[in-house]
Amino acid sequence: MDRNESKQYLNQIRTGEADEEASRSEDVSRSDAEQLEACADSREEAAFMKRMAAASPKLKMTAPDGIEEEVMIRISDRYDVIDTDFGPAHVGFTPRGISAVKLDVEEDGSFESYYKERLGRIVVRGSLPEKFARAVRRTIKGEKTGKPPVTLEGLTEFEKTVLEHLARIPAGEVRPYAWLAREVGRPKAIRAVGTVMARNPVPFLMPCHRLVPSTGGVGNYYYGPEMKWILLEREGIARKDLAGWKQRGVRFIGSRTTGIYCYPTCRNARRIQQQHRMEFSSPDEAAENGCRPCKYCRPLSL
Repeated sequence: MDRNESKQYLNQIRTGEADEEASRSEDVSRSDAEQLEACADSREEAAFMKRMAAASPKLKMTAPDGIEEEVMIRISDRYDVIDTDFGPAHVGFTPRGISAVKLDVEEDGSFESYYKERLGRIVVRGSLPEKFARAVRRTIKGEKTGKPPVTLEGLTEFEKTVLEHLARIPAGEVRPYAWLAREVGRPKAIRAVGTVMARNPVPFLMPCHRLVPSTGGVGNYYYGPEMKWILLEREGIARKDLAGWKQRGVRFIGSRTTGIYCYPTCRNARRIQQQHRMEFSSPDEAAENGCRPCKYCRPLSL
């Protein structure tokens, strides 16, 4: 018996197949077994494996009551209910971040059903980490929180791409739906972008309230336009400014000193002194007045 055959025989002893294999095969002869016995290391390991095989039935046991439920809780997504300025909020989360935020939920079962349908995973009640609760509350109050602690698992690649680009719109600024469609490389998919906003599982943190119609105003919002107005005002955008720009047909603001035009809420537009401000209704009008687009807000043609 060579080294490989000895190893194979030891493996058969580990699995309890040695006797059966020997009875139905002539590959392991008596002389082979004697050679194996002659090797001290192999003999010791073979004896150990036989003792383990004899003791293995004693290791079997019945799982404790409730273990299945406990395992499901540990591997499942969880949710909690927290108080916010807009009332109770159901917040779904995983170890990787916040996965869902929903207001106006009448009962836990409704949120659990929504979560399963929207993200394809079971969610059970748990304790929301304080840093997640703080992020939701601060965002709703209009306070800056840095990178939102969210996870987009369960969404399509298109939805993930749209929401990731949406998150780049700074607090206190808005962009049109067409702008976001262009940013994700799908300039004709304006309606699809709007659908992603309507189905956004993590509103506030993924700020769909910062997306507005190209014609001005605030447009629609899942929780109603009034809440959208409030969120934007808390971030520093005056309601009268948005309403005024829409009424006057203003889409862009240009500077006589820098020759740059921006979206009206762009940080660069806000720096323009009143006597140097120019209002435009289109990129063509801005170009006719010698202005070029801002590299920060990247305005596009309507």
